[in-house]
Amino acid sequence: MKIINSTVSKPVYSYPFPQPQDKIAFFDIETTGLSPNASSLYLIGLMRFDPNQNQWMLCQWFADNYQSEKKMIQNFLEALADVEFLYHFNGQTFDIPYLLKKCGRHAITPSAHCNKLLQDKSGTYSIDLLKKIRPLRHALSLEKCKQTECERFLHLERTDSFSGADLIPVYSEYMQQKILAPDNAEKLEQVLLLHNHNDIEMMLNLCSLLTYDEYLSDTETGCLFPEETQKTLKAEQTSTEQLTITFPLPAAVPKEITMYACYPHNDIAETEENKTDCLLPKASLTFQKKAAILKIPLYHGTLKFFFPDYKNYYYLPAEDTAIHKSVSAFVDHAYRKKATAATCYTKKEGTF
Repeated sequence: MKIINSTVSKPVYSYPFPQPQDKIAFFDIETTGLSPNASSLYLIGLMRFDPNQNQWMLCQWFADNYQSEKKMIQNFLEALADVEFLYHFNGQTFDIPYLLKKCGRHAITPSAHCNKLLQDKSGTYSIDLLKKIRPLRHALSLEKCKQTECERFLHLERTDSFSGADLIPVYSEYMQQKILAPDNAEKLEQVLLLHNHNDIEMMLNLCSLLTYDEYLSDTETGCLFPEETQKTLKAEQTSTEQLTITFPLPAAVPKEITMYACYPHNDIAETEENKTDCLLPKASLTFQKKAAILKIPLYHGTLKFFFPDYKNYYYLPAEDTAIHKSVSAFVDHAYRKKATAATCYTKKEGTF
């Protein structure tokens, strides 16, 4: 087994981690197949933040022989001793189950602390970036939620062009070239290490996408922004057709995105007749650096306000409005009738 330590480039996009940076780790594994029963683990990468150097550091355990697998896993688990939060991309589905299966095969019993990280399904200690980003797929206009697709969204460029599957024959060739051509084997080793290095290094940038998740996900209060933020909102009617509200954001988003919500057509009757014409106009929400801009179309005209307890109301056909039964005694019986759910309303004219 080889142990390779290296530095990681400063991320292009910063992210204000909610956890202490020195308690966070990122990891990724490389294998010769998807099944732990029919493949080998040949590389584990673990990235930690070093507060003394103010630098992210990567440690890689590389199997330079077929007997390294057990030792690699043991080293990895030992390195998790002071890690409180483990970040990964699709680790819940592949990397972690694969490692746990290999632990069973090698009679390795992870500590209670390691199990807290590896067995966590709530996302509290084990943070799967894929699970966080996947609900944002349509908002970010991603064709797929692969890691490389997310990198392209952020205009990030890798220094390697291989996929994990592409490297399976490369590792096989490396093991053969170790004896036949050591110099060539060294070059192949660098290719294998670089891919794992890039995978983990890019995760640091992908964390910036979590800002969208935090701003768009439902919160305990059901509010998109905290109450103290709502008190200082900047609302501006930029035209007779639109209201613009600007929200300050505590953390910048990595890239500007705009989402649209369709409003029903102004004329309800026309909407019923022409379903294809009921998506005008549109409201939009734009995330731009440290601001969210909400644009709401205005409606000028008459709207109906419906009362929920229609059994307590009478409808006046001549005036096309409903009144409460407490005042209906002043209206002639000929000009009133019991309201229904469809007629229990009052009208209001204005700008909405």
